Amino acid sequence: MTAPWLKHPLFLPLFAGLVLRLAAASFGSGFLMHDDHFLVVEAAASWADGEDYNNWLPWSQKGTPEAHPVNFAYVGSQYLLFEVFQVTGPSDPSDQALLLRIFHAVYSLFIILFGYLIARRLSPDRSRHAITVAWILAASGLWPLLSVHQLVEMVCIPPLMLAFWALVRRNTLHWRDVLIAGIGIGIATGLRFQCGVIGVALVPVLLMQRQWQALLGIGITALATFSLMQAPDLYIWGAPFVQLQAYIGYNSTHAGQYPAGPWYQYLLTMLGLMLPPVSLMLTWGAFHRGRRAKANWWRIAVPVAGFLIFHSVYVNKQERFILPVIPALITIGYVGWQTWIDRSDWWRRHRGLERWLWRTFWALSLLLLTVTIPYAGKHSRVKAMEFLYAQQAEVFAMVQVDSGSMPPQFYSGTWTSYHIDNRRDQQVSPVEVTRKWCSNPPQYILFQGDRHLGEAVAAYKSAMPGLKYLTTIQPSRIDRWIHDLNPINSVERIMVYATEDALPCP
Repeated sequence: MTAPWLKHPLFLPLFAGLVLRLAAASFGSGFLMHDDHFLVVEAAASWADGEDYNNWLPWSQKGTPEAHPVNFAYVGSQYLLFEVFQVTGPSDPSDQALLLRIFHAVYSLFIILFGYLIARRLSPDRSRHAITVAWILAASGLWPLLSVHQLVEMVCIPPLMLAFWALVRRNTLHWRDVLIAGIGIGIATGLRFQCGVIGVALVPVLLMQRQWQALLGIGITALATFSLMQAPDLYIWGAPFVQLQAYIGYNSTHAGQYPAGPWYQYLLTMLGLMLPPVSLMLTWGAFHRGRRAKANWWRIAVPVAGFLIFHSVYVNKQERFILPVIPALITIGYVGWQTWIDRSDWWRRHRGLERWLWRTFWALSLLLLTVTIPYAGKHSRVKAMEFLYAQQAEVFAMVQVDSGSMPPQFYSGTWTSYHIDNRRDQQVSPVEVTRKWCSNPPQYILFQGDRHLGEAVAAYKSAMPGLKYLTTIQPSRIDRWIHDLNPINSVERIMVYATEDALPCP
């Protein structure tokens, strides 16, 4: 006898989403961006090992402790996972990273679930709309890849979607809806401070709908939940909301140092993430409805628009910042689009065109899945550290030629400070450089670069003929392709040499 849940229409998109995400977790090692590794994994893993890689904690700092502009809530959750690894295993850093990706893969299924539930509420008489939304969130574009890496902009999405689901369940909100929405917004903001814009943008909607008690209840619940999420500040700093103040202060005073762009940059990012030409259809569907939209529709549309406007105005325009609202935008966009074409004489006459546009969308998604699921981010950097871990190296040196990117030291299994020769800025005699390393001599030297890598290796070998070549680690083709698209993403080969007795040490 078949289990009832196997017959549920949501089962297949959830199962497909899980399979794709587990594949991305298994084959797509490494990391995508600086923040998802160095501000999450490196920090959390070092704390579990009794270290403080980034010197974030006050007891690791010299002089007057200063709070760094980070949010401890998400990093703290990863720290707890690493503490579990300390007791239960695994001990291999690469295996630990794999488990982290699997945990994130399973957790991200809530995005699919809540997208389905929201669409069911917004279009109760068209269940197929909700199923299509689930398929889009499960198996389209970059979602499997983005879901398995430690991006806080992705981690905050499930509680945000939970809040949106509670907000659309009824036209007049019940007290349970109020509690769920407040908890969801509070958790999302506790993970990613910018999600507070969602709560702020919800205020005029509920005021216009004259749901004063619901607004008050959501506000109190969200603030209480957010405060609990920030409670570690009391232990770490002895005062509340220290990290929030540091985050706001840093972003206010260092705004000019961030990547800037035109106001419409996030609109282009949004259209790209949802894959054109369908992304244009979804965007129109989300915001075209006007007075015909039900009350619960505005509780998603206005906060999503407010979030987009906020990030479009603010100077820092990193692409991943827009991720938190994209699943909600897809959900209301698809339901709204279907409502539009049902009423449009032109689209009723051109159903074939719409079917062709959707086929194009799924063809592009298939292509992206084929390319991104096996993508191992920052391949050469990660593999170099894994090589050191296999050799049980304690100390290493890095000779930076064309690239100054930080090595992901977590994968090496040691937190001992490494030596650096930055030959991009100043080329000093290798003998003079390495003589300074003799108090803590490295076992291996990693030459990191691309076009001028051979020159640096030749200089070192000429000064120290005893260096022993071990291996060269090449960047992946996709890493090179990403570099060609945007040179700010550096790419490098890494050549590994054993020092043995070659160093000029007495």
